[in-house]
Amino acid sequence: MPHQTLSPETLNPPLASVRQSDLSDGQILGLDVTEGCTQRRILVVRRGEEVTAFENRCPHAGWPLDTFDGRFLTTETGGLICAAHMAIFDPKTGACLGGPGQGRGLTPVPVRVDGDHWVIGPVART
Repeated sequence: MPHQTLSPETLNPPLASVRQSDLSDGQILGLDVTEGCTQRRILVVRRGEEVTAFENRCPHAGWPLDTFDGRFLTTETGGLICAAHMAIFDPKTGACLGGPGQGRGLTPVPVRVDGDHWVIGPVART
């Protein structure tokens, strides 16, 4: 039997798809997704027409950024705040702007537009 070449999408499918109408400007959406056999927590941030996504895991202590009841805290300028230790992250790049974890940022997750949806992931592995 000849070997079959599989597409990257088959080998490494997206983690989620979010309708653009389901994410309002300034909203942060937390997603629990499965990648292979691994559970992942992802956060998706919308600022205007720009959407970014990151693993919902603080690089300082490994805890999720959201509160125990699932709320995401932000600064007045939109910075993402880790609820555990108050580190602040840039919502566009994931870079740590202050607090514990400086020099380490959030792990980005690719986002692409597909019609009226944002397709999230998969998480890039090095």
